[in-house]
Amino acid sequence: MPTMDRLVTQVYQQLRHEIVTGVLRPNQPIVEADVAERLKVSRTPVRESLQRLATDGMVVSQRRRWVVYEFSADEVREIYEVRAALEGEAAALACQRMTEELMAGIDEIEPAATRFHTVARDERVEINNRFHGLIVQASGNSRLRNQVEQNQLYYFNRQVAAMYSQEELAESSRQHGELVDALRQRDAERAKAVAHHHVTDALAQIITKLF
Repeated sequence: MPTMDRLVTQVYQQLRHEIVTGVLRPNQPIVEADVAERLKVSRTPVRESLQRLATDGMVVSQRRRWVVYEFSADEVREIYEVRAALEGEAAALACQRMTEELMAGIDEIEPAATRFHTVARDERVEINNRFHGLIVQASGNSRLRNQVEQNQLYYFNRQVAAMYSQEELAESSRQHGELVDALRQRDAERAKAVAHHHVTDALAQIITKLF
């Protein structure tokens, strides 16, 4: 039987995933009893998980209930500026340190990442997360990887995915291909520039369409 600490971690990770991916939307209430029933746990690990999420800034208490925090335009801009710096550096480091095994993994996902404008929204989100996650992993820097994970409060989620036109999705796919090419060539300067531009381009789309 799982310990309480393990249950808290499992519930926390599940709720965090649902917030990051947009299953739980900004300002949506999170009812302890409903979560406990859905995840088949008691209310205690749910309560502790929500307190951890509050510390992360992902939920807030309003009128004696928890709701998903809604970021302002300035906060979203700051998050994406940090993401651009982190993922640009990750791409540059990947060119220097990437193993053949990880390059093979990126090669394997490239066809999906460069044609993800042709698939359903939820699948695009998963492909995008896997693609960028592999590049960060290839950087060989665990601290950078942890920072990226901590900064994933408002990444490419279902809400953002729904905003893109087919032309914009095709451009994002093209940028993925350009990034893979730079990684194959081990061109750190180009990979960093492409990764940075890819994130700032996404930020421009979000600010224009969300705020």
